[in-house]
Amino acid sequence: MSVVHFPEYRAYEQDRIQASDAMMALLAGSRLAENTLRLTEGSSRFLPEIFPAVPHIQRMNLTTANARTLLADAEQHLSAMAVPYALAIHEDFVQTCFGLLIKAGLTTRGEVAGTNASSMHKLFEQKVGQQLPREPLEQFHLIRQMRNAVIHAGGKPKQGLVTAANNLSPNALTDWIKVAGEHPSARVTLGVPVTFSHGELILALAVTKRISQKMNFALRDRLPREIWTDCALIDFTAEHPDLNHLSQRKRKLTGFLRTYYQPLNLTEAEIASGIQRAGW
Repeated sequence: MSVVHFPEYRAYEQDRIQASDAMMALLAGSRLAENTLRLTEGSSRFLPEIFPAVPHIQRMNLTTANARTLLADAEQHLSAMAVPYALAIHEDFVQTCFGLLIKAGLTTRGEVAGTNASSMHKLFEQKVGQQLPREPLEQFHLIRQMRNAVIHAGGKPKQGLVTAANNLSPNALTDWIKVAGEHPSARVTLGVPVTFSHGELILALAVTKRISQKMNFALRDRLPREIWTDCALIDFTAEHPDLNHLSQRKRKLTGFLRTYYQPLNLTEAEIASGIQRAGW
């Protein structure tokens, strides 16, 4: 089953991939730096003396031994920043989906304004008349609660979060352990600050990707055909602003629709009506 690659979905995919690549590069870079500093083991000199050409090195007036200690813990800190970032990218995409539903008259700005990360998927399901996959939603909400503990509660989990970490459905738990490498309770214990590793980051990216794809499928089936046709033509015009003649546009349009909007199977009649509405 193929997704519709409308502009906002393409942007979402690009943002998600870039965030993933950047964070993995930082994680790998911290390990590379840690191993490189082993070459200076035993030195009492400070980093700015040894690596004066490195930008911003003056801010790290540390011995190499101290720097290696910090780098050894870098994964936990980088993941604590990256997991909220991954969730924020997804939450922004959900708002984009709501924008399309508002345009189609399937929901209102007031209804959307009353949602947050804990309720947005439920509203979406109600408005499209389809359920999103249960296990990824379970995982999303657990990661979200873990994020909230890290950001808003000094990392300390409340009993509700501890309970949630120990009560994932069997399938959701199996998938969690497969991707993250350990039971969620290993990161969520009463009285102990919640931490993230690269495993939770991979999980957050995978879970949000799966949910977003299912939302794309639901929009494909639920939005009126006119909305999709108009969206495709606006998208085409934005991508090819220099094509002014109708014959040029029509020649290019076929390939464009095949590349980005093939799952819709727009008919010639629908496209012709859309062209008329667009005033080409």
